[in-house]
Amino acid sequence: MRRDSLQPRTSRFSVIVFDCDGVLFDSREANVLFYNCILSNMGLGSVKPDQIEVVHMLSVRESLEFLVGREKLGEALAIARTIDFGLFNSYLKLEPGLKECLTFLKASQYRLAVATNRTTSTHEVLKHFGLHPFFDLIVCALDVPRPKPHSDMLEHVIKYFGVEPHQVVYVGDSIVDVECAKGCGVFFVAYKNPHLEANLHVRSFYEFMEWIDSSRVLQSSSQSS
Repeated sequence: MRRDSLQPRTSRFSVIVFDCDGVLFDSREANVLFYNCILSNMGLGSVKPDQIEVVHMLSVRESLEFLVGREKLGEALAIARTIDFGLFNSYLKLEPGLKECLTFLKASQYRLAVATNRTTSTHEVLKHFGLHPFFDLIVCALDVPRPKPHSDMLEHVIKYFGVEPHQVVYVGDSIVDVECAKGCGVFFVAYKNPHLEANLHVRSFYEFMEWIDSSRVLQSSSQSS
């Protein structure tokens, strides 16, 4: 766990928001298989190694435009709509310690949300892993005018819960998450990516729980002194 120059504010965090892919679960293999299915139907081969990180971060529409170009985007989207993403759920890997962490956070009275560039598959995949009941709000790319890196999702979360940006923690793993957090001034935790600019870096959900617990102790001490 690494704390960078920006430190937590003294006011208590009340909302914790999670990215989906790369944070709640490792989805790279599933995503590649999904896009390979589309590319194969179009006779375009498969996702190249240097394209994997890009399609991991972007929405489906943006990823397909990146892979096939604007002229073939309509065809690619039409094919995507015929594919059941549930076929790839078995290739998703739940992050170790996630359910323990979410259980701990709910018991500690935090309000929890998801902010993801996924679209129609968001609710299905959360239900597949039994994660849906943990979250008070789920925001995907279909719910806001602009996907990440724009800050629309986090602004929606802030408005929904009626909180200030400094009361929100956002856990993400990519540069689009960094930009999204910066755009509305929330506290950003980089998950398993030490190269990102962040307020805090963690290598696991166990480290994240430890930091949350220590922050609560510090805040309680500050309030009672």
